Amino acid sequence: MPQVPRVPGLDGRQLRWAGHNEERRLHVLEAAIDLIEERPLGSELRVQQIAERAGLVRTVVYRLFSNRVDLNRAVQLHIVGMIRERLDSTLVLTGSIDDIIHSIVGGYVDWVAEHPHLHEMAQRALGDGQPGELDRAVDQLGSDVSTLFQAGATILGHELDDDQLTTLDLLVVGLLGQVRGSVNQWVRRPERTVSPRALTEMLSRWIWYQIDGQAREMDLVLDPTVPVDRLAGAVGAKGAS
Repeated sequence: MPQVPRVPGLDGRQLRWAGHNEERRLHVLEAAIDLIEERPLGSELRVQQIAERAGLVRTVVYRLFSNRVDLNRAVQLHIVGMIRERLDSTLVLTGSIDDIIHSIVGGYVDWVAEHPHLHEMAQRALGDGQPGELDRAVDQLGSDVSTLFQAGATILGHELDDDQLTTLDLLVVGLLGQVRGSVNQWVRRPERTVSPRALTEMLSRWIWYQIDGQAREMDLVLDPTVPVDRLAGAVGAKGAS
């Protein structure tokens, strides 16, 4: 159960009420998630349907969420949390470069294959002039992946200058856009002739080609099959020779 932060000036009864509302908000979001997964792709859900699935009346839902856009955005945030929970464990420098790429890409592809309707909902524009929450999450993921790449370069004994950092950020934006665009095209096809595993292999190979090309521009020749800790030693030994 989510912990309700202690707010100065709130007594015990108010804190219990805040906790109760937080529980009911989560219950409504889980009801919406269940309905989205059950219904045809892109279906519009009415607040009444969500309230009925949650065992509440519609007026209670509107007391928990200020309006329909607020509810939809909260649903998107909940879905994004599910995606990040799957991906966060992959953002580590463990194994080879191939292992790391396959782990990140495979985690995303597999999640989308399991939850195509949720993925579609998470990236919808909600009509309030703001981007969908998946767009915002991809921006944050890009920052995390750039940090991972910088850490990898440091391990290899190569500190990136400002121009290289800018290039790295642009490369990551391009890679994430490529993966997301390809996965969207794939998951929306009426018949998927490419399996999740095959798509992961294909995207991972394309990503490696681009990372390898950029590394060579920085005079780094990397073996994607060698564990990162051993690769670091090999590159360091080469530089010292």
